Amino acid sequence: MKVGDLVTDDFYEDIGIVISTPRLSADCDSAALGVMSGDIYCVVDVLCPDGTLRLFTTDEIKVISEGR
Repeated sequence: MKVGDLVTDDFYEDIGIVISTPRLSADCDSAALGVMSGDIYCVVDVLCPDGTLRLFTTDEIKVISEGR
């Protein structure tokens, strides 16, 4: 997964564009992800069509089209 990839999430099936490289989540990301404090995930920032920036784990999204 890299910057510019078109992705969809498994639950809502919304689409978006990855705008950050994969990184390990920080403690402050726990609330946004809805996980326990101290849990570490590989996350990316995704720009959604409505203009919002959402944080997703790489496990819950899949690539529809690779950015070139």
